[in-house]
Amino acid sequence: MADLFRVLMQDNRTLAPLGDEIALAKQYLAIESIRLGDRLRIIWRTDGVPPNALVPPLVLQPLIENAVYHGIEPAESGGEIAVEAAKIGNNLVLTLTNPFAGQGKHAGNKMAVANIRERLQLHFDAEADMKSEVKDGIYRVTIRLPYLTAGT
Repeated sequence: MADLFRVLMQDNRTLAPLGDEIALAKQYLAIESIRLGDRLRIIWRTDGVPPNALVPPLVLQPLIENAVYHGIEPAESGGEIAVEAAKIGNNLVLTLTNPFAGQGKHAGNKMAVANIRERLQLHFDAEADMKSEVKDGIYRVTIRLPYLTAGT
């Protein structure tokens, strides 16, 4: 939790290494795994992108928190969260999927999504975007942003 608070206190105008964002998300999921046990299954497909690729801070953790709260918790049998990172051309594409059973008891206010969109616009203007969709009971959010590394 201390790492999460540290990130929250950082200057959000500075980009962060993707490896740090993944590590923070994994720490959060470790805590949720204790609470949810085998109801929470996680797949990481991030090996194809160097951990020094730069992203806005807190781009993954809020989406994963939403996936747990809206997708895993309400489902009796739990479910799977998949996180994927890929370099496609000159872009970094991040994709997160999780089960979606409708609004149910956890109707959200979309604040995390709005905050991420705002940070993407702050850092990249029209060069980045975020899309979400629900199809066949799966919620998918895809973020596309310029591929940058430290020193570029």
